[in-house]
Amino acid sequence: MLPMIGETMEWYAVRNVFHFGVKSDGKNVFEERVVVFQAESFDEVHSKAEAEAAQYAKDNDFSVHDMQECYRQDGENLIDGYEVWSQLFEAHLSLEAFYATRYEKFKYDPENV
Repeated sequence: MLPMIGETMEWYAVRNVFHFGVKSDGKNVFEERVVVFQAESFDEVHSKAEAEAAQYAKDNDFSVHDMQECYRQDGENLIDGYEVWSQLFEAHLSLEAFYATRYEKFKYDPENV
């Protein structure tokens, strides 16, 4: 749908989490995926993202969590180095401990299937 005169389509990044599969040791594998869309509103982008996520899950035989996180871009043109996702967290952890907890604790190891 093209915008009406005077309206602008904004860029949004939307994150979904998918159940990717189960490894031979019984561990579940999850995919955190961020996709960008152009839309006139949060409602429109969520509708677009829900449809895209459902199709992606269907095409790959994944399950998708029903919670989406949406981040509206600042309106500038997409260029090299453009930030498409930013999320803040808070914890009584050092940077190293936070990183280990958030990203390494559940790290996927494709060699250990």
